[in-house]
Amino acid sequence: MRALVARRHGIDPAGMTTTTTTAAGLRRPTDVRLDSSRATALLRTRLRGVTELFAG
Repeated sequence: MRALVARRHGIDPAGMTTTTTTAAGLRRPTDVRLDSSRATALLRTRLRGVTELFAG
């Protein structure tokens, strides 16, 4: 996803460095998915994924 955001803002993703949370000395949950099923059921607007959102 970082590469998509970088390209959208005109940044070359090849110049970006990556790491792991462990290597960075951080402790965070490994599963941070968002369940948007309730929002999908309640809203009249179709929720778009990041790939579709940044396609244009």
